[in-house]
Amino acid sequence: MTEEKQLINKTYFEAFLEHSEEHPIQVLGEAYLAEQKKEIYHLSYIRFAQGEVYFHNKDYETAIFKWENINNELEPWAKKNIGDAYYELGLLSAAEDVYILIDSESVVLTAEVALKLFSLYVLDGNIERAYEMINKAIAVNPDYPNVTTIAREFYEEQKDFDRALELAVYEAIRTEELSWFKVIRNYIEQGCTKTIAPNYFTKTLSSLYRVDNFEFKQLMKALWHEYRQTSYLQWIKTVNEVFLNIEETSHMSWEPIGALFKETYLDLLSGKFLVKELHEVVPDLLANWLKVTPVSQSTFVSAAILSWNEVFPSTIGTAVKEAENRIFNSVANDTGSIEYSLDLLHSIATWSDSKNLEVSYKLNWFISSLTNLEINQYLVASSVKSGKSSFINTIVGENIVRADQSSTIILSHDDQLGRKEILDEGEREVLNIYNEQKLINTESFFDVKLPSHFLYENRCRFIVTPDIGNRNDERQQLFDFLPLADGLLFILDANEGFTEKERELLAKLKKQAADMKIHFILNNIDLSAGEEELERIMEEIEAKIKEFSPKAELFPYLSSLPISQQLDSLSAFVNGNFQSVHTNKEETRNAKILYFVRQTLNLLLKKRVENENNMIDSINWNEDILDRLNGFSNHLYDMEKEKAGEIKKAFQRIKTEMRTAAESRIPLILRECAGLINDNSDFKNIHIELNEKMNEKVQIYLEEELLPKYMNELQQWIRTSDETLHDSQTNIDEMCVTFSGLYEEKEKLKLECNFSIISDWTRDIERMESRSQIENENILLRHTPAQILLKGAGKLFGAISQNKSILANQYKRYLENESFADPTASIINKFFLQFDLFEKGLTQDVNRFFKEPFASLKEIINETEIEISRAQEYIETMKSNPEVYYDPLTLFEVRLLQYEFMIKANKEISYSN
Repeated sequence: MTEEKQLINKTYFEAFLEHSEEHPIQVLGEAYLAEQKKEIYHLSYIRFAQGEVYFHNKDYETAIFKWENINNELEPWAKKNIGDAYYELGLLSAAEDVYILIDSESVVLTAEVALKLFSLYVLDGNIERAYEMINKAIAVNPDYPNVTTIAREFYEEQKDFDRALELAVYEAIRTEELSWFKVIRNYIEQGCTKTIAPNYFTKTLSSLYRVDNFEFKQLMKALWHEYRQTSYLQWIKTVNEVFLNIEETSHMSWEPIGALFKETYLDLLSGKFLVKELHEVVPDLLANWLKVTPVSQSTFVSAAILSWNEVFPSTIGTAVKEAENRIFNSVANDTGSIEYSLDLLHSIATWSDSKNLEVSYKLNWFISSLTNLEINQYLVASSVKSGKSSFINTIVGENIVRADQSSTIILSHDDQLGRKEILDEGEREVLNIYNEQKLINTESFFDVKLPSHFLYENRCRFIVTPDIGNRNDERQQLFDFLPLADGLLFILDANEGFTEKERELLAKLKKQAADMKIHFILNNIDLSAGEEELERIMEEIEAKIKEFSPKAELFPYLSSLPISQQLDSLSAFVNGNFQSVHTNKEETRNAKILYFVRQTLNLLLKKRVENENNMIDSINWNEDILDRLNGFSNHLYDMEKEKAGEIKKAFQRIKTEMRTAAESRIPLILRECAGLINDNSDFKNIHIELNEKMNEKVQIYLEEELLPKYMNELQQWIRTSDETLHDSQTNIDEMCVTFSGLYEEKEKLKLECNFSIISDWTRDIERMESRSQIENENILLRHTPAQILLKGAGKLFGAISQNKSILANQYKRYLENESFADPTASIINKFFLQFDLFEKGLTQDVNRFFKEPFASLKEIINETEIEISRAQEYIETMKSNPEVYYDPLTLFEVRLLQYEFMIKANKEISYSN
C-alpha cells in the first residue's frame, strides 16, 4: 500500500532521491543518463518519476510527454497521471478520454480513476455519469480513503437521501463504525425515511446492539417516533424481530425503550386497529416488553400479558408464566393509577364518537365525581318513616330532601345554590326538583349544590336515595348508586329499631359490596320515654347491629336538641368511623371507576344490537313514510290537475256564454243600421259612412253592455277560484298535520301554496277591461258581389234624385237581409283575443300555485330515500364487518382486565405483607 500511496500522491520520484539535497530534476536527469549507459536499461521508471516532478512544478506538457513513454507495469498509473495533467490544464474532454481507456486489475487505481472521473463529471455538470462513477468507486473499493464520505456528501448535495441512507446503512453494517449509525439517526430525525419499509433497518439495529447500547436505544427511539404515523404495525413487527434475537437484557437499562413499549401497547389497544391485525404483533410485543422490563417494575406489563391471555388464550406462550410470577413480586408495585382508567375511558369516548355512539353522560358524571379524591361520598339510605329527609335537611341547612322523593339526590357544597337533572343524554338546569320527579322510577338523578357548613367542613357529599318501601325502583336506586359511595349511613327509626327487612336489605348490599363500610344513625328518639327506656332501646338496637356487622357503629340523633349541639359529634362520628376509607383511597376509587367503565362497555355492546334494531325500525318506518309521501305526491298531482281543469272549465263557460251573446247581438246591431239610410243619403259615400257608424255601435255594445257583464262574471270566477284554491290548501294542511304527527315533530311538513296567482289574475283582468277597444272592422268595404254592385250603383245613380229612393230601398234591403257572419266573427275574435291568451296561461298558473308544495314534498321524499339508503348501507356494513364494532370493545375489555389485575395483585401483596 506504501507504493500505491506514493503513486496516488505522485511521490514515486522520492525513491530516487536517497536524501540528496540536489533538485529532483537534476537527480533524475543524472539517473536517466546513468541508466542509458547500461547494456540493458529500463528508462520507464525514471521517466515516470520525472513526469511527477514536472507535474508538481506545473509543467504539465512535459509531464505528459514523459508519461506517454512508459512501457512497464506503471503504464496504467502513467495514463491516469496524463489524465490528471489534462484535468489541471482544463482539458476535461481529453482527460475523460484518457481516464476511460485505463484498464487495470488494481482496485486502488480503479477507485482512483473512478473518483477522478466523478470529480470531472461533477465539474462538467454531468450528474448521471457522476453517480455512475462514485457508485463504481464504492463498489470496487469501499475502504478507499474518504470514498464513502465523498459519496455521502455528494448524495446530500443532490438531496438524494434514499441513496445517502442506503450508503449509511451498508457502511454501518459493514464497518460497525458508530459514526455511520449516528448518520442514519440524523437522516431519520430529518424525516428522510418516510418511504422506507421498517424492516429495512432490522440488520442495522441488530449490528448496533452489538456495538453500542446507548446508540441502539437512540436509533430505536428515532425510528419508533418516525413510524408512529406511517407504517406503525410494520415497525412493531420489526421491533419484535430485533428483540426476539436479543438473548440477555437484564444487564442493561432499557429506558426509554420500556416507555415506548408501554405507549405503543396503549395506542394499539385504543380502538384504531382490528384484532386480526394485532394478533400478528401484540403477543411478541408483550413478550419483548417483559424482557426489557426490570422485575421490580413489571406490574403493568405483567397485567397486560395476563389480560391479553385471558381474552386471547394461548397466543403469547411462555411469557404468561413469567408474568404470573412477576406480578406478585414487583417491589415497586404499580397499582394502576386513576389516570390509566381515565385514559381508557378517553379511548372509549373517542372511538364511540367516531361511530356516532353516545357514551352515557350519567356514567361519565359518576366517574368524574370519583376522580375528586378530596371529597368523600356517603350514601344515605333508610326505610320509610325514618325521618331521613328532616335529618338531612337539618344537617345541610336547606329544605332539599322530602319524604316523597322518587329520584336520588346528590348534595354537595358550593357557594351558590344550583339544581341539575343528570340524564344519560346530558344535564339540564331545574328550578324545583319535585316538579321534575316522576311518580315511578326514573333513570335520571339530581345534582344539587348548596352552601352547607357541614358538607364543606367534612369535605363530603351525600348521595340520598329514596326511602325504601314496597317499590322495587327505590331498592334498585340504592344498589345503582352503591358503587359511587365511599361508605353508607343507614338511618334507623328508633320506634322500629333495626328490622328484619332492613337487615335482609343490607345483607344483600354487603354481598354486592363486601368492602363497603356501613354505620347507622338512630333517628326519631322519643326523650319522653325516660332515660332507662332510651338506654334499653339503644342497647337492643346496637346489639342487633353488632350481630349483623361487628364493626358497625350507631349514632343517636336527637331532633329535639339544637343541631348546633350535635354537628361536632356527628362530624367526629362520620370522620372517625369512615377513617379507613382514606387508606388506599386512590386504588379504591380506581376500582369503582373501572366498575363504571365496565358498565360503559356493556352499554356499548347493547347499543350495537339496539342500533341495528333501531336502524331496521327506521328503515321500515321510513319506507312506510316514503309510500305515504309518494301517495301524497300523487294525490297532490291529481289535485293540481283537477283544480286546473275545474278553474279553466269555469272560465271557458263564462267566455262561451259571452261569445254566444255577442254572436247573437252584433248582427242585429249591424242590421239595425238600415234605419240610418234615407233618400237624402249620399250614396256615393254611404258605404263609408255606414261602416263607420256600424263600428261605432258595435264598440258601444261591447264596452257598455257585453264587457261590464263579462267583468262581473269574471270577478265572480276569481272569487270562486280563490275558494277552490283555499280548499286545496286546507286539504294539503290537513295532510301535513297528519304527516307531522307521524314524524312527532310539529310542522315537520309544511307546504305553502302560491296564492299570488289570484292577485295576478285580478290585475290581468283589470288590464283586459281597460284594453277592450278594438280596431274598426271592415264591414261594408268588402269585395263581395252584393257590396260591389251597391257601391257601383251609388256612384252611378246617386246624383240622380229620381234614383235615390230606389238606392235607399236597395241598401236597406241588403242590410236587413245580410247575416254579417264574417265581420261578426272577426269582431268577436278581436275582442276575445286577450281573454283567449289569458285562458291558455291558466294551467301554467295553477301549476305555479302548486309548485312550492311539490318542490318541498320532493325534497322530503329525497331526504327519506337517502336516509333509507344510508341506513341500509350502515346495516350492511355492520353485518358484513362486525369486527369493526366488536374488536375495539374487545380490546377495551383487555385493557380493563389489565387494570383490574393490577388492583387485584396489589391487594394480594398487601394481604401477604
